[in-house]
Amino acid sequence: VASTQLFKAFGIPVRAHWSFWLVAFVLAMQFEGALQGGLIVSLLLIACFYGCLLLHELGHCLTARRYGINTREIKMTMLGGMAMFESSPRVPRQELLITAAGPLVNFVIAGLLFAGQSLAFGLPSFNSSSSLPFGLSFEAWESGFFFALMSLNLLLGIFNLLPGFPMDGGRILRALLALKLPYLKATHIAVRVGQLVGAGLILLPVLSSWGGIITALIGLMVIFLAQAELMRVRAEEALKQGSATLNRLFGGLFGGQAPGGGNGRSWGFTFGGPPPGGTEAEPSSPEPPSPPRDDSDCVIDMDPDGKVRKVWRKDESDD
Repeated sequence: VASTQLFKAFGIPVRAHWSFWLVAFVLAMQFEGALQGGLIVSLLLIACFYGCLLLHELGHCLTARRYGINTREIKMTMLGGMAMFESSPRVPRQELLITAAGPLVNFVIAGLLFAGQSLAFGLPSFNSSSSLPFGLSFEAWESGFFFALMSLNLLLGIFNLLPGFPMDGGRILRALLALKLPYLKATHIAVRVGQLVGAGLILLPVLSSWGGIITALIGLMVIFLAQAELMRVRAEEALKQGSATLNRLFGGLFGGQAPGGGNGRSWGFTFGGPPPGGTEAEPSSPEPPSPPRDDSDCVIDMDPDGKVRKVWRKDESDD
């Protein structure tokens, strides 16, 4: 089985791909020497980090739910989490808010951890020899569990804001472009920018000491998934235009809507409109039913074989 369901969060199934467990263990081994407490503390840190990653995805899902977009599942993989929506938001403002909710969760978590660290150990000091920007020094925190978790949340939030599909930054860029441009054009620009970002992530570990095999794999994923997003939007636009064309062609013939009603999602005709070339005719008034006939005053003349020869009323005169 490629993935297994772990539990449900807010009614959304959470599944884990087998590669998720492999990468979690590898990361725990890498953090083992940097944290006080060894492998157990390192495994706890990775568990907390993936919990923050799940909260990131839930930020997307619960915001999408406010706009009537449901989530089929959340899948945890070696490259992070993926929220699988039943439909994609096409209103730029909705896509912007849904997408921004994920990194915002990580920044809030990082801020809370920073506040907790400051209360426990004091604010970071300034040291001119520090390698950090602005001479900040976190000497009292550097081997701490919460400092590592705060750093991972900051890294996750910032990394997701890179403008490349399927990362949040690529979707935010498209939403901003779609405020002024057609949706397909905005997608095309955002995809091309994202593919440049993906190429940069692939070259980063080659040209510098930053990154590694995971960074290169993420860059490769960005390039291919960005192109897949462009193809998906193109297919949706073609289906929408085709449905609109069918509406124009068949609407006049049947007095209803062509397949899909112009939304490109469902197929079926709607009939019952006015006839072609005129207005709907007024229904004719039905004739009143004839009163029931009373046959008790009738005389029936039958021949010897039982055939009816004549029927007349008693008050009628004989011919």
